[in-house]
Amino acid sequence: MRPLPSLRGIQAFEAVARLGTLAAAADFLGITASAVSHRIRGLEKELGVDLLARSPKGLVLTAAGRRYQGAVAAAFAGLAEATSELLGPDLSRPLTISLTSEIGLRWLMPRFHRFRTRHPDIDTSLLSTYQVADLKAGEADLALRYGEGVWDDNLAEPVLEFVVSPVCAPAVRDAIAGLPPREALLSQTLIREDNAEWSLWLAAAGIDRFEPPRRLRFLDYSMAMASAVAGQGILLGYSGYVDAEVEAGLLVRPFDLQVRTGKGYYLVYRKDRLADPRVRAFRDWVMAEAAGPA
Repeated sequence: MRPLPSLRGIQAFEAVARLGTLAAAADFLGITASAVSHRIRGLEKELGVDLLARSPKGLVLTAAGRRYQGAVAAAFAGLAEATSELLGPDLSRPLTISLTSEIGLRWLMPRFHRFRTRHPDIDTSLLSTYQVADLKAGEADLALRYGEGVWDDNLAEPVLEFVVSPVCAPAVRDAIAGLPPREALLSQTLIREDNAEWSLWLAAAGIDRFEPPRRLRFLDYSMAMASAVAGQGILLGYSGYVDAEVEAGLLVRPFDLQVRTGKGYYLVYRKDRLADPRVRAFRDWVMAEAAGPA
């Protein structure tokens, strides 16, 4: 049996392969980027194989590196799972939930005080990011993710199903009153129009080959909503995101048509994480909130 190479080198390689840069791996491991590079060079020397190569875009995995990454990731995940089964969940660290800013601001935050009141002893960490957290590697305990509900071998439970329809400020609604949908939309700026859901709504409304004359684009949905409230155009409203503004009269629906997208947000987690009572508590609370009123 061949002796194992340096575990520190393997750990450094796994971090770089997963996170993409020496700096990110260094931050994850709590060491310098130079130390990460040194450990990987030592590992490559031990193995006699180049695992990483430099390109104009940065570090990339070699063919051998790609093969090794899969086996290394599986080994680390197996060690983490075996340790968890042996010692039980690590209750000393915060319960970590990965989510995007949209679902955090528009759905979770208005409700989160109820979870904290019910479970004041649970220390939580909300990881707001568009990068999908690796639940198997322990980057987060649970995640709120947008999609159709299928994420490898993770469990996924529906939290917020999206129904979409255009929304705008009352003044914009008054300006397009009486116009057919195509003419109404052509007379206004469309906010965040470059997405599949807009196309889905337009198709359902019988509007084909539509090219808006004016566009206003935002990555952040809350900024797009603020723009719509300010009367700067028409935004596609997502149920669960725009409800409060519609109820307050800040936004209105100029058309009656509402369309189901077949997508939404799901609570995603690994089945084995339910051994942690905090994970069970958060899961049960989220599903109760999803089933009840806002």
